[in-house]
Amino acid sequence: MLVAAVDCATLTLSCALAEVGEGEVTLLADRTERAEPSGRGGHSARLPGALVELLGLLERRLPDVEGYAVGLGPGSFTGLRIGLATWKGLAYANRRPIAGVSSLAAMALDAAGAAPAGAVLVPLLDARKGEVYCGFYRAAGGRVEPIEPEAALGPVALLERVASLRRGGAEVLGFGEGFGAYRDVLAGPLAPLEAGPGTPGALAVARLAAEQLRAATFDPQSLYALEPHYVRPSEAEIKYPQGLGPGAKA
Repeated sequence: MLVAAVDCATLTLSCALAEVGEGEVTLLADRTERAEPSGRGGHSARLPGALVELLGLLERRLPDVEGYAVGLGPGSFTGLRIGLATWKGLAYANRRPIAGVSSLAAMALDAAGAAPAGAVLVPLLDARKGEVYCGFYRAAGGRVEPIEPEAALGPVALLERVASLRRGGAEVLGFGEGFGAYRDVLAGPLAPLEAGPGTPGALAVARLAAEQLRAATFDPQSLYALEPHYVRPSEAEIKYPQGLGPGAKA
C-alpha cells in the first residue's frame, strides 16, 4: 500500500511516501522544509505541491496513493488545520482511507531506538504563552504506549509531572523543540535525549497509522470526524466562551 504521510504541527513541514506492507513500513521518498516565522511561504503554499513533487520522483501520480496518514498535533493550530484539510481533501477526492495519529507520539517513536530500555520518553513542542505541549510515552515491542495524557504545561508543572514519574523508578528523557526553548529550566531535573527529534517526522506518522490503514477502506463518516488534537482551547474560545452568535455573551 502506497501511503502519503504529512505532519504540519510545527513550522517544519514533513512529507513522506512510504510502502506499508504486512509487517513493515518502508520509506520511498521524503521532504522536510522549514517555513518562515512570518508566515510567508508557509505550509499552505507548499501543500499539496510537496506531495506531487515526491510522487514525481517515483514516477507516480496522486491516484496511485492508496492511503493517507496525518499528524493531528498538538501543535500550531493553523499548521494542523492546513495539513489535515489538505489530506482530507485528497482522501475524499480519490476515495482513499485516511488515519490520524498524535504528532508527539510520532516524535516518541522516532526517539525510541536511541533511548535506554524502560525509559519514559517526553517529546516537547513549544506551545508559546509560557507552555510546552508534552507527551509521556514508553517504548514497547517496536511501538510507543502513552502512560499519561498529552497536555500543555508550563515548565514548573512539567517538572512536577517528571518528579512524579521518577518516583516510580523510571528514567525520564526529554527532547524536541520545546525542550530547547526551556532548556535552562528543564535540563537537570529532566534528562535530555540529544538524539531525539526536534519535530515530528512524516515517516513516523506513517508507521503509527499503518495498522489502521492496512485494514481500512474509504469511509466518509470517519473522514469527516477526523479533527486536530489541540489539547488546549484556542484564543477565540478563551475570549468568547459563549461564541459570537445571537445572544452570545462577550
